[in-house]
Amino acid sequence: MINALAHLNALRSFEAAARHGSFTLAAQELSVTQAAVSHQIRHLEDALGAPLFERSHSRVVLTDAGQRLFSSVSLALRSIEQALRDVREQVQTQPLTVLVTPSLGARWLARRLHRFWTRNPEIDLHIYHALPHEQFQLRRVDLAIRWGNGSCTPTQRSEVLFECELVPVCAPAYVRSEQPLRTPGDLRHYTLLHEDSYEDWSAWFRATGVSEPMPSHGTIINDSNTLIEAAINQQGVALGRTPLIQDETRSGVLIRPFDLTIRCHDAYYLVYEHVAEQREAFRKFHEFLVSEASETMSRV
Repeated sequence: MINALAHLNALRSFEAAARHGSFTLAAQELSVTQAAVSHQIRHLEDALGAPLFERSHSRVVLTDAGQRLFSSVSLALRSIEQALRDVREQVQTQPLTVLVTPSLGARWLARRLHRFWTRNPEIDLHIYHALPHEQFQLRRVDLAIRWGNGSCTPTQRSEVLFECELVPVCAPAYVRSEQPLRTPGDLRHYTLLHEDSYEDWSAWFRATGVSEPMPSHGTIINDSNTLIEAAINQQGVALGRTPLIQDETRSGVLIRPFDLTIRCHDAYYLVYEHVAEQREAFRKFHEFLVSEASETMSRV
């Protein structure tokens, strides 16, 4: 029994030679030498035990056996080529699914997406939002931007998108003239907005050298986006993650009454399955994110 898979190159040479009626033209199409085409076809004829061409100086003509083989091989190769095109088109048009935390999606990613779409209009992005503990539990995604310590499974890759520092921010109109913010201790006269717990503000006050303990009470908001919106709307003073408040502080919507920052223990990470790197759409979006993150950090 003939193993067709062992003769794929020979079958390609045979099909091209039969179609062109010429070993030379077949060699040009396949980017090989005429001798290589002749050798492949001779090898196939030996395996079949029958001549496939009648050879002359000017051209080659299929024998009856060659004609029967050409009909089947030509149809099979066209079918394979069409299947490859279908798969490639499906992969190219398949949307890139991205999972991101709500705060980063609203305050950073959404404001930069137009630059990606302008350069890559053919790529459809499907962006979903989920809190850190929900990520990778909702649906299969190509890429997640996660807040945390970078942990991932053995089949995944994790890399830092950017690290963050915390700095006090508030709306300009929130600062009262009768109680100016001259020293960190003056914040005791204002409402402090907390994210997740009271520890961040406690750590910031320790870093400023304020010895008097701050009261451990007040509003806790577990979403950075809501926290920043509360500060913008004069609800209190928040500790904002520097990449997420950059646009607001540059425009003056928020001010930084004190420039002292503390580094966050966690960071924003890109997390994805290794197989995702094979997609061109993924590579382009990954490059875009890394470039935008680098630009953001250069302005912090």
